[in-house]
Amino acid sequence: LYSASVITVSASDSISWLHHRMPAILETEDEVREWLHTGNLKYLETLKLLKPRTCIDLYPVSKIVNRTMTEGPACIERCDPPKKRKVNTLDKFFSKNKRRRREVREYCKNQSWRKQEPEPKPEHKTEEGEVKL
Repeated sequence: LYSASVITVSASDSISWLHHRMPAILETEDEVREWLHTGNLKYLETLKLLKPRTCIDLYPVSKIVNRTMTEGPACIERCDPPKKRKVNTLDKFFSKNKRRRREVREYCKNQSWRKQEPEPKPEHKTEEGEVKL
């Protein structure tokens, strides 16, 4: 039976904007050697190897990484991020789907959303018989 584990640590400042955890990274060959030969290290010394690192290079990659069957070097090739298309929020709201458009049409048929004339205030008579508004 083969198994693997990913040990995580608190994220470094350079990556904390993305997630609060990050994988533990052994940077040097000495650290890897020490980790694999744990008989040479004491428990607390081994834990000192597990700390947030800043050696990560962040860059955009192709959307092909979103497909689970994709493998190979194309998954890590640097690419330019796609330009964001500016979408009018009203256009976005009205073009969601047919049901939404139908709801909007029904709502617009109802005139209650238009500004209505304020109702007149009721009249009050004072003891002297005067009418106050």
